[in-house]
Amino acid sequence: MSTRTAHLDIRGMSCANCSQSINSALESTDGVHEASINFATDEGTVEYDPEQVSLATIYETIDDAGYHADRASRSIGITDMTCANCAEANETALESVPGVIDVEVNYATDEAQVEHNPVDASLEELYTAIENAGYMPVREEEGDDGEGQSDQERRDAARQAEIRKQLRLTLFGAVLSAPFLFFLANRFLLGGELLPETVFGVTFGWVEFLLATPVYVVLGREFLANSYTALVKNRTANMDVLIALGSSTAYIYSLVVLLDLLAGNLYFDTAAMILVFITLGNYLEARSKGQAGDALRKLLEMEAETATLVDDDDGTEREVPLEDVDVGDRMKVRPGEKIPTDGVVVDGQSAVDESMVTGESVPVEKEDGDEVIGSTINENGVLVVEATKVGEDTALQGIVQTVKEAQARQPEIQNLADRISAYFVPAVILNATFWGLIWFLFPEALAGFVSALPLWGWSAAARRRSRRSSSRLSSSPPPC
Repeated sequence: MSTRTAHLDIRGMSCANCSQSINSALESTDGVHEASINFATDEGTVEYDPEQVSLATIYETIDDAGYHADRASRSIGITDMTCANCAEANETALESVPGVIDVEVNYATDEAQVEHNPVDASLEELYTAIENAGYMPVREEEGDDGEGQSDQERRDAARQAEIRKQLRLTLFGAVLSAPFLFFLANRFLLGGELLPETVFGVTFGWVEFLLATPVYVVLGREFLANSYTALVKNRTANMDVLIALGSSTAYIYSLVVLLDLLAGNLYFDTAAMILVFITLGNYLEARSKGQAGDALRKLLEMEAETATLVDDDDGTEREVPLEDVDVGDRMKVRPGEKIPTDGVVVDGQSAVDESMVTGESVPVEKEDGDEVIGSTINENGVLVVEATKVGEDTALQGIVQTVKEAQARQPEIQNLADRISAYFVPAVILNATFWGLIWFLFPEALAGFVSALPLWGWSAAARRRSRRSSSRLSSSPPPC
């Protein structure tokens, strides 16, 4: 039986009875072995079995008792995710870190929302968990709090780098795979009359080998690496496994046939085309994610960067960064300037362009006592505005957060598809393995079974009718 110890900073205690109440509530919870809450230091330790009770339940128990345990929320950008199974693998890895309360990984936005105990779980430990799962976190630079524009810029840079990478791979694969389209047309539409059997005395199959090998090595390397990560590290089979298996089977089988070790056909074109089309899909998906990120960035660019504060005592003015504005501060807004943050007009009269929020192109007249929205534009008069909401509480930040939540939220049909995908790949592999063994061990029985199927029986009957019709036409006398 494994146990963990959580070290908590608890707020809201006013006497020793408070600590005793929390102790009693925690020790009555199944899976908690021992709880020790110290009123003097506002700290506590809880020893619990993570298989029976989660850290989130412990926090809920403290909240239900009327107190609050410190927690922190962190948004971490993650690259290299290719499907919903990747998001699930990251969630599992992060949830295994001691001190993590709740995790939600969004494949659509390439980020993880992590709620954790800052005493027990550091940011570096979260990064390490993601890396051990086989993915790459967007790390914060030293001294950065991770909540500013610099963090967003790093995520945008990582996303743009991914778009460029997928585009390069797609173009590389497309150039080398384009001849295969001509080869296929020659084989199936033109009867193989245009291309020779040998080129300079070398079997034409070696030309296909030379075209397919760079595609398989360069484009397939990422899928092979991701498959290894999924199977060996995460013990799951995702879509990368299916792609790597399909392309590798076609390539290796064709190589064996080309070396005359086995009789059969060549499928180098299949191996190359699979990788090119999947990589093209990855590029389009990465580009769509980048466009969604651009929309949010443009929304944030509407926010003012500075504010002119007015001193209540002597009326002096000073310009400060927007982050230094507090609720209750008075700001002077001149014509043409953006209103720094949400507030109420305390002096002046002007028209304010609120189209960026309401969509209404006609400016709205504002005077004493009227509310104004941050980032809207003052048109013609001077206003003195008292800040009522700052930071994350402003209307603009609320819009941004709503958009992020909309991107993060998945419809129920998508959740169903994600659950099915966890079983789809193993089911496909097991089905292919089963029928491959049947074909290898009982080829005649399988052939008889296939010929007995209604579709095949209908096809055979149609061929017989076609032959009888052709025979009657050939034996009938010519028309006069």
